[in-house]
Amino acid sequence: MREIAEYFSVPLRTVALVYESLDMEGMLHRIRGSQTMLTGRKHSTRKPINAIIGLPIWLQAMITSPFECNLQIELEERLRARGFVADSIFYRSREDFDPDFTERLLRHNLDLVIWQSPHPLASHVLLSLRERGIRLILLQPTENTLSLPSRTHLLDWQPAYKALAQHWKKLEIQRIVIPLPENLIARRAIRKFKILIADAGLEYVPTEATPEDLSSALMDTQNSPSALAFFDFQTADNLCNGYPDLIEQIAAQHRLAFCRGPVRVPRLNTLRTAIDLVQLNPVELAEKIVDDLCDPNRTHEGIRDTVTASFHTMQSMPGLNDFDRLSLYG
Repeated sequence: MREIAEYFSVPLRTVALVYESLDMEGMLHRIRGSQTMLTGRKHSTRKPINAIIGLPIWLQAMITSPFECNLQIELEERLRARGFVADSIFYRSREDFDPDFTERLLRHNLDLVIWQSPHPLASHVLLSLRERGIRLILLQPTENTLSLPSRTHLLDWQPAYKALAQHWKKLEIQRIVIPLPENLIARRAIRKFKILIADAGLEYVPTEATPEDLSSALMDTQNSPSALAFFDFQTADNLCNGYPDLIEQIAAQHRLAFCRGPVRVPRLNTLRTAIDLVQLNPVELAEKIVDDLCDPNRTHEGIRDTVTASFHTMQSMPGLNDFDRLSLYG
């Protein structure tokens, strides 16, 4: 205050009264070290931002899928480091292909959207965003690629599935039981997977995703050891966490396989049950997306990189902080 009083040649008491008035209006921000700052009446960013990027994500995915959580974290950190604002937008089941979802996304004033495996029925939402000038970055499995004007990063699960089938052959497993999910993307993945396992000489056994049908397919049979394979985390979560005793009995006689990444199943971690896991690398995927976005020589739309899944055998399910167990960090 003395410096201000001397600079303006006014009494110290006058400066003190001005400070008091500004403080009462909430415009004075005191900083350690006897410094003050005028915050002003209008809000503004402390640093300029390059763009606001929307990250739509299914709410249940954040609850049950460690991969989805890690991907969100990795994207947010890398985007922030490059001067972008990452806006996570959660949606409930079936909301992502509701026409109202377009308006909800638009209310976020987005410049760009990064969407992991959008539902095929959400094409109209994506096209509406594109027509409003919002650029699209889509992460799509090779067996279910939407033909939309966007930057597309492909997710290739097939090499890992071939390794998984060969692993089952070595264990002399003959039957692959797959609970049929509601998710359309998962059903399309199964359609291609059953051709792959047929070529490997394995029997495809579809079943409804209910404990009764699962028990009938696996527990009430005298056949040789089988594998129970899940192709979406919602079905895996419902059955493994909803009927843990049944899953424990199945795991004692048969293999468990999670073909679309890990799922939070505390009971399996407690039992240290051997599982087969097919997993994408969230670190690699996020790095490629952000590097491509920031490359000034790659502004065109079209197919970008392909990220290939890997196959692992585990003694427990990896969690949010366990991806280094799969050597995913390099």
